[in-house]
Amino acid sequence: MSVIRRYMRAAFLLGGLAVLLLTAGCRYTKTPADLLMAPRPMPTNTALAAALKNILPLRAKLAVVTHEAANASILEFDGDGDGTKEAFVVFADETGTQHAMVLEQSAGSWRQRVTFAESSAYGVDVLRAEDLDRDGVPELMIGWNQFGEPQHILTLYHLSPDPRDISPPKPIAELPYDTMGIGDGNGDGSPEIGLINLQGIKMTATIGMYQFRGDNVSKIASAGLDGSVNGYIQVKLGKLAPGKFGIVTDAAIGSNSSTSTMLVWNAGKLIQVFPPPTSGDENVQTNANAVLSGDGNGDGMLEVHKLREAPGQSEGVPYSDLLWIEEYKQWNGSDDFAVVGSRYTDAASAYAIQIPPSWSEYTFRRPLVGGRSDIALDAYNETTGAREEILTVHVVPIGDWGSQEGKLQDEDSRYLELGRGSGLVYYAVWHDKLPDEQEQTGTSVQGTFPPDEAEMKRLFKQLQ
Repeated sequence: MSVIRRYMRAAFLLGGLAVLLLTAGCRYTKTPADLLMAPRPMPTNTALAAALKNILPLRAKLAVVTHEAANASILEFDGDGDGTKEAFVVFADETGTQHAMVLEQSAGSWRQRVTFAESSAYGVDVLRAEDLDRDGVPELMIGWNQFGEPQHILTLYHLSPDPRDISPPKPIAELPYDTMGIGDGNGDGSPEIGLINLQGIKMTATIGMYQFRGDNVSKIASAGLDGSVNGYIQVKLGKLAPGKFGIVTDAAIGSNSSTSTMLVWNAGKLIQVFPPPTSGDENVQTNANAVLSGDGNGDGMLEVHKLREAPGQSEGVPYSDLLWIEEYKQWNGSDDFAVVGSRYTDAASAYAIQIPPSWSEYTFRRPLVGGRSDIALDAYNETTGAREEILTVHVVPIGDWGSQEGKLQDEDSRYLELGRGSGLVYYAVWHDKLPDEQEQTGTSVQGTFPPDEAEMKRLFKQLQ
Protein backbone atom coordinates (compact mmCIF):
# COMPACT_ATOMS: atom_id res chain seq x y z
CA MET A 1 0.00 0.00 0.00
CA SER A 2 1.38 3.38 -0.94
CA VAL A 3 2.75 5.73 1.68
CA ILE A 4 0.67 8.57 0.26
CA ARG A 5 -2.59 6.74 0.69
CA ARG A 6 -1.63 5.73 4.21
CA TYR A 7 -1.11 9.39 5.12
CA MET A 8 -3.85 10.94 3.02
CA ARG A 9 -6.70 8.73 3.86
CA ALA A 10 -6.36 6.96 7.10
CA ALA A 11 -8.37 3.74 7.24
CA PHE A 12 -7.56 0.87 9.51
CA LEU A 13 -7.69 -2.81 8.77
CA LEU A 14 -9.78 -4.88 11.10
CA GLY A 15 -8.06 -8.08 11.96
CA GLY A 16 -6.29 -10.01 14.63
CA LEU A 17 -2.90 -10.06 16.20
CA ALA A 18 -1.45 -11.87 13.20
CA VAL A 19 -2.33 -9.00 10.93
CA LEU A 20 -1.32 -6.37 13.44
CA LEU A 21 2.18 -7.71 13.84
CA LEU A 22 2.73 -7.24 10.11
CA THR A 23 0.62 -4.32 8.92
CA ALA A 24 -2.68 -2.61 9.43
CA GLY A 25 -3.32 -0.82 6.15
CA CYS A 26 -4.24 2.83 5.90
CA ARG A 27 -5.53 5.06 8.64
CA TYR A 28 -8.86 6.85 8.79
CA THR A 29 -9.52 8.85 11.93
CA LYS A 30 -13.24 8.23 12.12
CA THR A 31 -14.09 7.01 15.59
CA PRO A 32 -12.03 5.12 18.16
CA ALA A 33 -14.14 2.03 17.49
CA ASP A 34 -12.77 1.87 13.94
CA LEU A 35 -9.27 1.35 15.29
CA LEU A 36 -9.96 -1.61 17.51
CA MET A 37 -9.41 -5.32 17.00
CA ALA A 38 -9.39 -8.37 19.22
CA PRO A 39 -6.06 -10.16 19.73
CA ARG A 40 -5.63 -13.51 18.03
CA PRO A 41 -2.57 -15.74 18.43
CA MET A 42 -0.30 -16.63 15.55
CA PRO A 43 2.11 -19.59 15.55
CA THR A 44 5.30 -17.54 15.34
CA ASN A 45 4.24 -15.23 18.21
CA THR A 46 2.51 -17.63 20.53
CA ALA A 47 4.42 -16.43 23.60
CA LEU A 48 3.48 -12.79 23.08
CA ALA A 49 -0.09 -13.70 22.14
CA ALA A 50 -0.46 -15.84 25.24
CA ALA A 51 0.92 -13.06 27.43
CA LEU A 52 -1.48 -10.52 25.97
CA LYS A 53 -4.40 -12.85 26.45
CA ASN A 54 -3.61 -13.03 30.15
CA ILE A 55 -2.46 -9.43 30.68
CA LEU A 56 -4.98 -7.34 28.74
CA PRO A 57 -8.03 -6.23 30.72
CA LEU A 58 -11.30 -8.03 30.14
CA ARG A 59 -12.97 -6.96 26.86
CA ALA A 60 -9.90 -4.94 25.86
CA LYS A 61 -9.08 -4.63 22.17
CA LEU A 62 -5.85 -3.84 20.40
CA ALA A 63 -5.69 -0.42 18.74
CA VAL A 64 -3.58 0.71 15.80
CA VAL A 65 -0.79 3.29 16.09
CA THR A 66 -1.70 5.41 13.11
CA HIS A 67 1.50 7.06 11.93
CA GLU A 68 4.18 4.44 12.32
CA ALA A 69 5.64 2.57 9.36
CA ALA A 70 4.14 -0.72 10.51
CA ASN A 71 0.72 0.81 11.24
CA ALA A 72 0.42 -1.82 13.95
CA SER A 73 -0.79 -2.02 17.52
CA ILE A 74 2.34 -3.81 18.73
CA LEU A 75 5.77 -2.27 18.13
CA GLU A 76 9.04 -3.83 19.22
CA PHE A 77 12.08 -1.61 19.84
CA ASP A 78 14.58 -0.74 22.56
CA GLY A 79 12.83 1.91 24.61
CA ASP A 80 15.18 2.10 27.60
CA GLY A 81 18.62 1.76 26.03
CA ASP A 82 19.54 -1.62 27.53
CA GLY A 83 20.09 -3.20 24.11
CA THR A 84 17.00 -5.42 24.30
CA LYS A 85 13.72 -4.78 22.54
CA GLU A 86 10.54 -4.29 24.51
CA ALA A 87 7.02 -4.77 23.14
CA PHE A 88 4.89 -1.61 23.18
CA VAL A 89 1.20 -2.45 22.99
CA VAL A 90 -1.65 0.00 22.42
CA PHE A 91 -5.09 -1.18 23.53
CA ALA A 92 -8.52 0.19 24.34
CA ASP A 93 -10.38 -0.73 27.50
CA GLU A 94 -14.10 -1.43 27.63
CA THR A 95 -14.87 2.31 27.69
CA GLY A 96 -12.90 2.92 24.50
CA THR A 97 -10.08 4.77 26.24
CA GLN A 98 -6.73 3.85 24.72
CA HIS A 99 -3.62 3.04 26.74
CA ALA A 100 0.01 2.16 26.04
CA MET A 101 1.62 -0.79 27.79
CA VAL A 102 5.22 -2.03 27.88
CA LEU A 103 6.04 -5.74 27.95
CA GLU A 104 9.51 -7.20 28.28
CA GLN A 105 10.80 -10.65 27.47
CA SER A 106 12.52 -12.87 29.98
CA ALA A 107 13.40 -16.55 29.66
CA GLY A 108 11.29 -16.91 26.53
CA SER A 109 8.13 -15.39 27.99
CA TRP A 110 6.66 -11.91 28.10
CA ARG A 111 5.60 -10.02 31.22
CA GLN A 112 3.94 -6.68 31.77
CA ARG A 113 6.36 -4.03 32.90
CA VAL A 114 4.42 -0.78 32.99
CA THR A 115 1.31 0.95 31.66
CA PHE A 116 1.54 4.69 31.04
CA ALA A 117 -0.67 6.89 33.18
CA GLU A 118 -1.60 9.04 30.18
CA SER A 119 -4.38 7.84 27.89
CA SER A 120 -6.61 9.05 25.08
CA ALA A 121 -10.18 8.49 23.95
CA TYR A 122 -9.06 9.22 20.38
CA GLY A 123 -6.07 6.93 19.91
CA VAL A 124 -2.30 7.07 19.49
CA ASP A 125 -0.67 8.84 16.55
CA VAL A 126 3.01 7.91 17.00
CA LEU A 127 4.98 5.65 19.33
CA ARG A 128 8.76 5.53 18.91
CA ALA A 129 12.11 6.01 20.63
CA GLU A 130 15.01 8.20 19.53
CA ASP A 131 18.20 9.29 21.26
CA LEU A 132 17.60 13.00 20.73
CA ASP A 133 20.69 14.24 22.58
CA ARG A 134 23.04 11.36 21.70
CA ASP A 135 23.73 10.49 25.35
CA GLY A 136 23.01 6.80 24.90
CA VAL A 137 19.60 7.00 26.57
CA PRO A 138 16.65 7.01 24.16
CA GLU A 139 13.73 9.37 24.58
CA LEU A 140 10.38 7.59 24.30
CA MET A 141 7.77 9.56 22.36
CA ILE A 142 4.02 8.96 22.33
CA GLY A 143 1.70 11.15 20.29
CA TRP A 144 -1.68 11.06 21.98
CA ASN A 145 -4.65 12.00 19.77
CA GLN A 146 -7.07 14.59 21.09
CA PHE A 147 -10.24 16.30 19.95
CA GLY A 148 -10.00 19.61 18.10
CA GLU A 149 -6.91 21.62 17.29
CA PRO A 150 -4.16 20.67 17.53
CA GLN A 151 -4.90 17.04 16.82
CA HIS A 152 -2.16 15.50 18.98
CA ILE A 153 0.02 15.95 22.06
CA LEU A 154 3.57 14.62 21.79
CA THR A 155 4.67 13.38 25.21
CA LEU A 156 8.32 12.55 25.92
CA TYR A 157 9.37 10.02 28.56
CA HIS A 158 12.42 8.22 29.90
CA LEU A 159 11.76 4.54 30.50
CA SER A 160 13.81 3.28 33.43
CA PRO A 161 16.39 0.63 32.44
CA ASP A 162 15.71 -1.12 35.76
CA PRO A 163 13.20 -3.92 35.02
CA ARG A 164 12.13 -3.84 38.66
CA ASP A 165 10.87 -0.27 38.27
CA ILE A 166 7.20 -0.74 37.39
CA SER A 167 6.04 2.79 38.14
CA PRO A 168 4.64 4.70 35.14
CA PRO A 169 7.26 7.11 33.76
CA LYS A 170 6.46 10.78 34.21
CA PRO A 171 6.26 13.05 31.16
CA ILE A 172 9.39 15.08 30.47
CA ALA A 173 7.60 17.37 28.03
CA GLU A 174 4.23 17.71 26.31
CA LEU A 175 4.15 19.41 22.91
CA PRO A 176 1.00 20.06 20.83
CA TYR A 177 1.16 19.29 17.10
CA ASP A 178 -0.78 18.31 14.01
CA THR A 179 2.09 16.82 11.96
CA MET A 180 5.54 15.82 13.16
CA GLY A 181 8.93 14.71 11.87
CA ILE A 182 12.33 13.87 13.35
CA GLY A 183 15.77 14.43 11.84
CA ASP A 184 18.90 16.56 11.92
CA GLY A 185 17.44 19.90 10.93
CA ASN A 186 20.36 22.17 11.86
CA GLY A 187 23.44 20.06 11.11
CA ASP A 188 24.56 19.53 14.71
CA GLY A 189 24.61 15.75 14.35
CA SER A 190 21.64 15.19 16.68
CA PRO A 191 18.00 14.80 15.66
CA GLU A 192 15.54 17.60 16.23
CA ILE A 193 11.74 17.40 16.31
CA GLY A 194 9.73 19.35 13.75
CA LEU A 195 6.13 20.08 14.76
CA ILE A 196 3.48 21.74 12.61
CA ASN A 197 0.44 23.38 14.18
CA LEU A 198 -2.41 24.16 11.78
CA GLN A 199 -5.35 26.31 12.83
CA GLY A 200 -7.97 25.59 10.19
CA ILE A 201 -10.50 28.17 11.32
CA LYS A 202 -7.94 30.98 11.43
CA MET A 203 -6.16 29.55 8.33
CA THR A 204 -2.76 29.92 9.93
CA ALA A 205 0.06 27.41 10.32
CA THR A 206 3.49 27.40 11.95
CA ILE A 207 6.34 24.95 12.24
CA GLY A 208 8.65 24.76 15.22
CA MET A 209 12.01 23.02 15.50
CA TYR A 210 12.63 21.58 18.97
CA GLN A 211 15.87 20.43 20.56
CA PHE A 212 16.25 18.05 23.52
CA ARG A 213 19.15 18.61 25.92
CA GLY A 214 19.55 17.70 29.60
CA ASP A 215 15.97 16.52 30.08
CA ASN A 216 14.68 19.81 28.68
CA VAL A 217 12.98 20.59 25.38
CA SER A 218 13.44 24.03 23.82
CA LYS A 219 12.13 25.57 20.63
CA ILE A 220 15.18 26.74 18.67
CA ALA A 221 13.40 28.12 15.60
CA SER A 222 9.97 28.60 14.07
CA ALA A 223 8.46 29.82 10.82
CA GLY A 224 5.07 30.48 9.29
CA LEU A 225 3.53 28.11 6.76
CA ASP A 226 0.53 28.20 4.43
CA GLY A 227 -2.55 27.93 6.61
CA SER A 228 -5.03 27.56 3.75
CA VAL A 229 -4.14 23.91 3.05
CA ASN A 230 -6.34 20.93 3.94
CA GLY A 231 -3.63 19.52 6.16
CA TYR A 232 0.07 18.72 6.30
CA ILE A 233 0.91 15.19 5.18
CA GLN A 234 4.49 14.93 6.36
CA VAL A 235 7.51 16.77 7.78
CA LYS A 236 11.10 15.75 6.99
CA LEU A 237 14.25 17.19 8.59
CA GLY A 238 17.73 16.66 7.19
CA LYS A 239 20.40 17.78 4.74
CA LEU A 240 19.15 19.94 1.86
CA ALA A 241 22.45 20.68 0.09
CA PRO A 242 26.15 20.33 0.93
CA GLY A 243 26.56 22.06 4.30
CA LYS A 244 22.88 23.09 4.41
CA PHE A 245 20.20 21.58 6.64
CA GLY A 246 16.54 22.27 7.21
CA ILE A 247 12.96 21.08 6.73
CA VAL A 248 10.73 19.95 3.87
CA THR A 249 6.95 19.80 4.31
CA ASP A 250 4.19 18.42 2.08
CA ALA A 251 0.58 19.55 2.38
CA ALA A 252 -2.70 18.37 0.90
CA ILE A 253 -4.76 20.88 -1.04
CA GLY A 254 -7.96 20.57 -3.04
CA SER A 255 -9.37 17.10 -3.66
CA ASN A 256 -6.13 15.22 -4.35
CA SER A 257 -3.37 17.78 -4.93
CA SER A 258 -0.36 18.77 -2.87
CA THR A 259 2.16 21.51 -2.35
CA SER A 260 5.64 21.50 -0.79
CA THR A 261 7.76 23.93 1.20
CA MET A 262 11.51 23.87 1.90
CA LEU A 263 13.03 25.84 4.80
CA VAL A 264 16.77 26.13 5.41
CA TRP A 265 18.40 26.55 8.83
CA ASN A 266 20.40 29.77 8.65
CA ALA A 267 21.91 31.57 11.65
CA GLY A 268 19.30 30.21 14.03
CA LYS A 269 16.34 30.89 11.76
CA LEU A 270 14.23 28.89 9.31
CA ILE A 271 14.24 30.66 5.93
CA GLN A 272 11.97 29.61 3.07
CA VAL A 273 13.78 28.70 -0.15
CA PHE A 274 10.95 26.81 -1.90
CA PRO A 275 8.64 27.99 -3.27
CA PRO A 276 10.95 30.88 -4.16
CA PRO A 277 10.03 33.94 -2.06
CA THR A 278 8.70 35.91 -5.02
CA SER A 279 5.37 37.59 -5.62
CA GLY A 280 2.73 36.78 -8.19
CA ASP A 281 1.37 33.61 -9.75
CA GLU A 282 4.86 32.19 -10.33
CA ASN A 283 5.06 31.50 -6.60
CA VAL A 284 2.24 28.95 -6.80
CA GLN A 285 3.78 25.46 -6.80
CA THR A 286 1.06 22.83 -6.94
CA ASN A 287 1.14 19.14 -7.82
CA ALA A 288 -1.90 17.80 -9.65
CA ASN A 289 -1.75 14.65 -7.54
CA ALA A 290 -0.42 14.22 -4.03
CA VAL A 291 3.29 13.37 -3.86
CA LEU A 292 5.69 13.15 -0.95
CA SER A 293 9.12 14.75 -0.98
CA GLY A 294 12.23 12.97 0.26
CA ASP A 295 15.61 11.62 -0.80
CA GLY A 296 14.55 10.18 -4.13
CA ASN A 297 18.00 9.63 -5.62
CA GLY A 298 19.59 8.24 -2.47
CA ASP A 299 22.38 10.81 -2.09
CA GLY A 300 21.47 11.68 1.51
CA MET A 301 19.87 15.05 0.67
CA LEU A 302 16.17 15.89 0.68
CA GLU A 303 14.55 17.10 -2.53
CA VAL A 304 11.21 18.69 -3.33
CA HIS A 305 9.22 16.31 -5.53
CA LYS A 306 7.24 17.92 -8.34
CA LEU A 307 5.02 16.56 -11.10
CA ARG A 308 5.36 17.40 -14.79
CA GLU A 309 2.97 16.27 -17.46
CA ALA A 310 4.22 13.38 -19.59
CA PRO A 311 4.69 14.79 -23.12
CA GLY A 312 2.71 13.75 -26.16
CA GLN A 313 -0.65 13.05 -24.52
CA SER A 314 -3.70 13.46 -26.70
CA GLU A 315 -5.61 16.72 -26.61
CA GLY A 316 -8.90 16.49 -24.81
CA VAL A 317 -7.73 13.92 -22.26
CA PRO A 318 -9.59 14.60 -18.99
CA TYR A 319 -7.38 16.21 -16.39
CA SER A 320 -7.98 13.27 -14.07
CA ASP A 321 -6.59 10.87 -16.71
CA LEU A 322 -3.38 12.76 -17.47
CA LEU A 323 -0.11 10.95 -16.83
CA TRP A 324 2.59 12.61 -14.76
CA ILE A 325 6.30 12.17 -14.22
CA GLU A 326 7.59 12.81 -10.70
CA GLU A 327 10.81 14.86 -10.64
CA TYR A 328 13.26 15.25 -7.75
CA LYS A 329 14.24 18.91 -7.53
CA GLN A 330 17.36 19.44 -5.42
CA TRP A 331 18.47 22.79 -4.05
CA ASN A 332 21.99 23.93 -4.94
CA GLY A 333 22.36 25.70 -1.58
CA SER A 334 22.08 29.13 -3.18
CA ASP A 335 19.49 30.23 -5.71
CA ASP A 336 18.42 27.35 -7.93
CA PHE A 337 16.91 23.87 -8.06
CA ALA A 338 18.05 21.13 -10.43
CA VAL A 339 16.31 17.89 -11.38
CA VAL A 340 18.46 15.05 -10.01
CA GLY A 341 16.11 12.16 -10.74
CA SER A 342 12.61 11.22 -11.79
CA ARG A 343 10.18 8.34 -11.96
CA TYR A 344 6.76 7.27 -13.15
CA THR A 345 4.53 6.10 -10.29
CA ASP A 346 1.29 4.15 -10.17
CA ALA A 347 0.13 4.60 -6.59
CA ALA A 348 -2.97 2.44 -7.03
CA SER A 349 -0.98 -0.64 -8.05
CA ALA A 350 2.02 0.31 -5.90
CA TYR A 351 4.85 0.37 -8.41
CA ALA A 352 7.26 2.87 -9.90
CA ILE A 353 9.66 3.02 -12.84
CA GLN A 354 12.83 4.97 -12.10
CA ILE A 355 13.97 7.17 -14.99
CA PRO A 356 17.74 7.54 -15.50
CA PRO A 357 18.95 11.14 -15.99
CA SER A 358 20.53 10.04 -19.27
CA TRP A 359 17.16 9.25 -20.86
CA SER A 360 15.76 11.69 -23.41
CA GLU A 361 12.99 11.68 -25.99
CA TYR A 362 10.66 9.31 -24.16
CA THR A 363 7.15 9.39 -22.75
CA PHE A 364 4.49 7.26 -21.11
CA ARG A 365 0.93 6.57 -22.28
CA ARG A 366 -2.01 4.32 -21.59
CA PRO A 367 -1.83 1.26 -23.87
CA LEU A 368 -4.70 0.68 -26.28
CA VAL A 369 -5.30 -2.75 -24.74
CA GLY A 370 -4.91 -3.36 -21.02
CA GLY A 371 -6.03 -2.35 -17.57
CA ARG A 372 -5.88 0.98 -15.76
CA SER A 373 -2.59 0.05 -14.11
CA ASP A 374 -0.84 -0.87 -17.36
CA ILE A 375 1.56 1.68 -18.81
CA ALA A 376 3.38 1.92 -22.13
CA LEU A 377 6.88 3.40 -22.55
CA ASP A 378 7.49 5.02 -25.93
CA ALA A 379 10.33 6.74 -27.70
CA TYR A 380 8.94 10.19 -28.47
CA ASN A 381 10.20 13.28 -30.28
CA GLU A 382 8.44 16.36 -28.92
CA THR A 383 9.42 18.44 -31.95
CA THR A 384 8.12 16.14 -34.68
CA GLY A 385 5.61 14.14 -32.67
CA ALA A 386 7.19 10.91 -33.92
CA ARG A 387 6.51 8.00 -31.61
CA GLU A 388 7.81 4.42 -31.40
CA GLU A 389 6.45 1.79 -29.04
CA ILE A 390 9.14 0.29 -26.80
CA LEU A 391 7.42 -1.81 -24.12
CA THR A 392 4.37 -2.09 -21.91
CA VAL A 393 4.25 -2.86 -18.20
CA HIS A 394 1.23 -4.97 -17.25
CA VAL A 395 -0.31 -5.74 -13.86
CA VAL A 396 -2.47 -8.86 -13.44
CA PRO A 397 -3.84 -10.83 -10.49
CA ILE A 398 -1.49 -13.63 -9.55
CA GLY A 399 -4.23 -16.17 -10.30
CA ASP A 400 -4.28 -15.04 -13.95
CA TRP A 401 -0.51 -15.09 -14.41
CA GLY A 402 -0.20 -18.75 -15.41
CA SER A 403 -2.56 -18.47 -18.35
CA GLN A 404 -1.17 -15.07 -19.32
CA GLU A 405 2.40 -16.35 -19.34
CA GLY A 406 1.35 -19.36 -21.38
CA LYS A 407 -0.15 -17.02 -23.96
CA LEU A 408 3.05 -14.96 -24.09
CA GLN A 409 5.11 -18.10 -24.62
CA ASP A 410 2.79 -19.35 -27.35
CA GLU A 411 3.17 -16.02 -29.14
CA ASP A 412 6.96 -16.11 -28.67
CA SER A 413 6.74 -12.70 -26.99
CA ARG A 414 9.72 -10.96 -25.47
CA TYR A 415 8.68 -10.51 -21.85
CA LEU A 416 10.04 -10.38 -18.30
CA GLU A 417 8.42 -10.84 -14.91
CA LEU A 418 9.36 -7.75 -12.89
CA GLY A 419 7.97 -8.67 -9.49
CA ARG A 420 5.14 -9.97 -7.34
CA GLY A 421 3.32 -8.56 -4.35
CA SER A 422 -0.10 -8.10 -2.75
CA GLY A 423 -1.62 -10.73 -5.01
CA LEU A 424 -0.36 -9.07 -8.21
CA VAL A 425 2.22 -9.94 -10.85
CA TYR A 426 4.07 -7.17 -12.68
CA TYR A 427 5.62 -7.93 -16.07
CA ALA A 428 6.94 -6.11 -19.13
CA VAL A 429 6.37 -7.01 -22.79
CA TRP A 430 8.66 -5.53 -25.46
CA HIS A 431 7.33 -4.51 -28.85
CA ASP A 432 10.45 -5.75 -30.67
CA LYS A 433 12.69 -8.75 -30.25
CA LEU A 434 16.06 -8.39 -28.57
CA PRO A 435 18.78 -7.51 -31.14
CA ASP A 436 20.84 -10.57 -32.10
CA GLU A 437 24.15 -9.11 -30.96
CA GLN A 438 22.74 -8.16 -27.53
CA GLU A 439 21.04 -11.54 -27.16
CA GLN A 440 24.38 -13.23 -27.79
CA THR A 441 26.43 -11.08 -25.43
CA GLY A 442 23.76 -10.67 -22.75
CA THR A 443 25.33 -7.33 -21.77
CA SER A 444 23.46 -4.25 -20.65
CA VAL A 445 24.66 -0.69 -20.08
CA GLN A 446 22.87 1.15 -17.29
CA GLY A 447 21.13 4.35 -18.32
CA THR A 448 20.72 3.47 -21.99
CA PHE A 449 17.44 3.95 -23.82
CA PRO A 450 15.53 1.90 -24.74
CA PRO A 451 15.97 -0.32 -21.68
CA ASP A 452 16.55 -4.06 -22.01
CA GLU A 453 15.51 -6.76 -19.55
CA ALA A 454 18.34 -6.20 -17.08
CA GLU A 455 17.79 -2.44 -17.09
CA MET A 456 14.02 -2.73 -16.59
CA LYS A 457 14.56 -5.12 -13.70
CA ARG A 458 16.83 -2.52 -12.11
CA LEU A 459 14.49 0.41 -12.74
CA PHE A 460 11.24 -1.24 -11.65
CA LYS A 461 10.36 -0.74 -7.97
CA GLN A 462 7.47 -2.11 -5.94
CA LEU A 463 6.12 0.40 -3.44
CA GLN A 464 5.21 -0.56 0.11
